[in-house]
Amino acid sequence: MNEIFNPKTEQLQKNLATLNERLAQVILQPNDDKIRSLIDSRRLCLAQLQSEGISDNQAEQNTSTSQITNLEINNFISAWCSRVKTASKNQVSFEDETFCNQFLDYALPKIWHFINDIVVVISPPSTKILDVLKHRNQKNIVVYVDTEGPQTTLENLTMIEGVHLCKSISDLERTFALLQAPAKQVIKISCTTEALKTEKTISEAINAGKRTRFENTRTATRFGHSWATNVAKNLSVIEEAKNIHELSVKGVEDAVIVASGPSLNKNVDQLCKIQDKVFIVTALRSLPVLHEAGVEPDLVIQLDAEDDEVAKQLSPDNQYQIKNFLFELIVNPGFLQIPAKQKVWSLSQHFFDVHEHFETKPTPWSVPSVSIYALCLCHALRFKNIVFIGQDLAADGSKQYADGATNLLPAHSKMSMFHIEVPGFYGKSVMTRNSFEYQIRRCSELAQNWCQTQPDLNLVNATEGGAFIEGFDHMSLKSFSESRSLHDISADKKVEFNNISPISDDDVPNYFRKTIGTLDNMIDLASSVIRLDTQKEKTRGLQKKIQKTIKRFQSLNDTTSLVQLAMQDRISQVIGTSEKGQNIGTFAQFFEQVKKVATELRMAIRNSR
Repeated sequence: MNEIFNPKTEQLQKNLATLNERLAQVILQPNDDKIRSLIDSRRLCLAQLQSEGISDNQAEQNTSTSQITNLEINNFISAWCSRVKTASKNQVSFEDETFCNQFLDYALPKIWHFINDIVVVISPPSTKILDVLKHRNQKNIVVYVDTEGPQTTLENLTMIEGVHLCKSISDLERTFALLQAPAKQVIKISCTTEALKTEKTISEAINAGKRTRFENTRTATRFGHSWATNVAKNLSVIEEAKNIHELSVKGVEDAVIVASGPSLNKNVDQLCKIQDKVFIVTALRSLPVLHEAGVEPDLVIQLDAEDDEVAKQLSPDNQYQIKNFLFELIVNPGFLQIPAKQKVWSLSQHFFDVHEHFETKPTPWSVPSVSIYALCLCHALRFKNIVFIGQDLAADGSKQYADGATNLLPAHSKMSMFHIEVPGFYGKSVMTRNSFEYQIRRCSELAQNWCQTQPDLNLVNATEGGAFIEGFDHMSLKSFSESRSLHDISADKKVEFNNISPISDDDVPNYFRKTIGTLDNMIDLASSVIRLDTQKEKTRGLQKKIQKTIKRFQSLNDTTSLVQLAMQDRISQVIGTSEKGQNIGTFAQFFEQVKKVATELRMAIRNSR
C-alpha cells in the first residue's frame, strides 16, 4: 500500500518548485508583502509534504530555478526573516502591525502548518498581533492572559474565530487537552517581559495538556469502536435528559466526593449525618455502600463503557431511585436502564459532529477517573470546600475497594499490580499502581493550579487512609464537619438545570438520517475501492482512480466522528497520521473493515430508533 502512486505528493512538489521560482523573481526586485506571502505559502507547502512523509531536503530536490539555487533561496529567507533582530527598542511594539509581521517572520519556523499548528500568544496588549496572525491564515491561536499581570483590552477576544482565551494555567492545560488540531508544532509569543516570568509554567501546562490529549487519543484508539457503537445506541436519551452544562447547585458551599476505596467504610456513617448540608457526588460503584448506610447522593456518575453484566450488578432495586444520574453517552446502554429522577448526559470532544449538530459543548475537562471528573465538576460549580472520602488510591492489605462496593476491575487487575511506593495519609508509605499514581499526581497538579487563582478554595482529603495528596488538607470527615459547624448550618440545597441546550423532537431523527446517509455513501465508496484494488493490473490510471475514491471517502470521514472513532487506529495508518506507519496491508483489506464497521454503526442507529 505504501508504494502506490500519490498524486498529492507530486502536485505539492510542483507547487514548491513554482513557489521557489516566484520567490527567486521577487528576490531580484524586493517587495516585502510578496516575499512574506510566498515564504508563508512555502512554509505550508513544506508542512503538507512532511505530513506525506517527505522531508524538507527531499522536497527541495529538483526544485532549483535557473535564476537562483535552493541554497541561495534558503539563505535569503533566513536573513530576511531575521530583520526583527536589528529593530531598535523604540520600534518594538506588539501594537504595531509592521513589527508584528516582522516578529512573525522570525518566529514562525521554516516548516509551518497554518491550519494545524498552534501559536500561543502571551499577554497581548491589543488584538493587533491576533489580527496579523489571522490575516496570515493562522487557524489555531491560544491566548494566555495572566489575570495577575497587566490587564488587556481584549473584551471581544472570544468572538474571534479560532482564538482560545485562557485566564489561568489550568485553563491553558485544559485547552491543549481538548484542542482538535493535530499540531506537530507549538510556538509561544511573549508580548511583555512580565510574561517571561511564567514562561516555564506555561510550557509545563502546554506539555501536560498535550500528554493528556495523547492519552485520550490512545484510549480512544483502544475503545473507539465500543464508544461509537454505544453513542449510536444511546443518543436518543438526550431528548429527555439534561446536558452537564445546564447543571447548577444552590444553597450549599460544601461538596463531598465519594470514591470507593477501602477507607470509605470509615466515613459513610458520618456522611449520613451531614448529607442534607453538603452536595454529595459519587461513582456508581459506591452506590451500594451509600444505600446501605442510608445516604442518598445528589449526583451519581458513570463514565466507562462496561459490559452488560456490570450494568446489571449496579442496578438498584425498584424502590431506590437515583436523584440525578450523570453519564457519558459512551456507556453501555444497560446503564441507562437504571432508574433515575433526572438523567444528565455529557460527551467528549471526540464526537465533534454530534456537538455541532445539537449545538452543545463537549465535556469541559478530560480526566482519567470518576473521582477527578467529580473534582473538576465541583470546582466548576464554584464550591468553596471540596472533600474527598474513599479516595485511597492505594491498597489496604488485600483490599482495593470498600466492603459492599461493586468491583468493576477487570480480571487481570490483581494485587501484584500495586508495586509503587508513595507517601500515605498517616505519614507512612503505602503501595499503589500506575493508574492510581497518575491520579495522585493529577489531583496535586489541579490543587496547585486552582489555589493560585482561587485562594479561598479549600480542598480536603478526608479519606483516613490510602495515599497522601499534595495540595489537600488531610483530616477526618468528622473534623471537617466540626470545623465548618455543619451540624448547626441551616442549608437549603437545590440542584437545578438551566434549559440552555433544548433538543427538539426532530433533532435526533435528523442527525440519524444524516449519519445513515453518510454511512451508506461510505459503504458504496469502500466497495468501489475494493473492486478497483483487487484488479490484477495496477496501471497509473487505476491508481489515480483509487486515490480519488479514497479522497472522497476521507471527505465523508471528516464529517462523522462515529466512523473516525470506530476505525481510528486503521484510518490513521492509511492517512499517514499513525506512529505505526502505513503497514496495514492492501486498500481492499482496509476497506473491508470500513464496510463492516459502517454496517454495524448503521444497524446500531436503526435499532436505537
